[in-house]
Parts: sequence; structure tokens; C-alpha cells
Amino acid sequence: MKFGATRSQIYDAQKTARAKWADTETGWDDEVRRAHGEKCVDELDAAVSDALRAIDQLAVLFAQIRHECEFPG
Repeated sequence: MKFGATRSQIYDAQKTARAKWADTETGWDDEVRRAHGEKCVDELDAAVSDALRAIDQLAVLFAQIRHECEFPG
């Protein structure tokens, strides 16, 4: 199983979402935005970061499994 392409797509989407959220600050800078950012945007961003770390761990684990299960020859 290869995780690189999927991880890259998720990471790129996260970067894009962060940039778009940051862009909203110029036209929307009030308590409602800050509350939405803390309650929704920051939590989603943290969940995506957690998922990326899990993908990285799985990639290492699957590489180790693949290496240990290969037969010489």
C-alpha cells in the first residue's frame, strides 16, 4: 500500500484551506470569525494534522511489514 500520493493531496488541501481562511481576515475580523476559527477551523485543522501523522506512521509500518515479509530470490 502506498500512502504518498494520498498524503500529499491531503496536505495540499490543508495548506489551501489554511490560506483561504487567512484571506477571510481582511474582510471579516470580528468576534464571530474568531469564535468560528477556534471552534471549527482550528479543530478541523488539528484533526487533519493528526490524520497526516497517522498516515506517516502507517507508511512506516507498512514499509517495515513489506521488508520483513519479502523472500530473497
